[in-house]
This record gives sequence, C-alpha cells and structure tokens, in this order.
Amino acid sequence: MSVYVSVTGFRPHRGLVRRFRFWWHTLRAVRQARNAPGNLRVELRPVDGIYHTLTVWTDEASMRAYVRSGAHRRAMIGFRDLGGGRTLGFAADADPGWDAAYARWQREAREV
Repeated sequence: MSVYVSVTGFRPHRGLVRRFRFWWHTLRAVRQARNAPGNLRVELRPVDGIYHTLTVWTDEASMRAYVRSGAHRRAMIGFRDLGGGRTLGFAADADPGWDAAYARWQREAREV
C-alpha cells in the first residue's frame, strides 16, 4: 500500500501570548487531522525546541484537503507571527516510522 507522508517542524517565537496561540492552534489542527478523511497516523514530538508533526495519509489529495480547510487553514493565516519552520512531504510504499521520516526531514525539508 502506498501512502503520503508529511513531516513538519515548527519553532515558536518566544513570549507567553505567542506560545499560547501556538498551542491553541496546534491542538485544534491535531484534532482535525486525527478526524480527517484519509488520515492514517498523527504523531507529535518535540526535538531541540522544534515541535514536529508526522502525519501519514492514504494519498496526497487527502493531506492537501486537510491543509486547506478548518483549523489548519486558520492556523496558517497568522503562522509567521507565531514562529517559523520547515516541512517535507513525500510518497512512500508504507509508513516509514518516526526515525526514518525525521532523518529524511533533516536532509530534505524546505523553509516555509
């Protein structure tokens, strides 16, 4: 079975209000992802002050529909005020697991 994998890493700006807004948007977007059509997996991991999200989807179209809707779309409207990050999306034969996906993110992710 082939899947579409998305790995993001976000470093929030300092400040209590920004951190609160970051977490408010994050928790809503995670809940949306877990319930989104085509989502197979959602995993969150902090690494060295960067908050990572690994999601695995049945296909790229399902992931893109999620990104353009609901809580995730609203979070993206003001995300530059909250911090910065890098993202990577790729097709795979199967769920690569955290270690392989994170290693690939380290090598290939692009700034957003």
